[in-house]
Amino acid sequence: MATRGSYNTRQRQAVLDYLAAHTDRYTSVDGVFEALKSRGVEIGRSTIYRTLEAFAGEGMASKVVAPRGEVALYRLVNKGEEDAGQLVCVECGRVSTIDCDAFQEFSHHVRTVHGFAIDLSRTVLYGRCPLCAKGQVTAHA
Repeated sequence: MATRGSYNTRQRQAVLDYLAAHTDRYTSVDGVFEALKSRGVEIGRSTIYRTLEAFAGEGMASKVVAPRGEVALYRLVNKGEEDAGQLVCVECGRVSTIDCDAFQEFSHHVRTVHGFAIDLSRTVLYGRCPLCAKGQVTAHA
């Protein structure tokens, strides 16, 4: 039994290490699986799924649904992001936190006027980041 527990700990650490190296974007179970497989890590998709779900349940990772709703995506929560919204680029997948007084004021307005408390840690806005927007404009010009 000790060997099995140790094996699971190595697998959990491999998933954690991968997420830690890619904090600027969300990834799917399949994305983690393919990356770890290419590095020679033996791990199953179901183990990755359970690990990512555990990280999300523990508050270590954020979980969102992909913009088209087909798959869950995960990323580690960086220090200071626990109560911040996120901007996710639908083109490149990069993530930025919403560190803006206007967003905080909007959240306050919704709470005081509408009686609804927004969970900023789960607030995700999808769109195009400045780099992708520039690329798109250039491509159409």
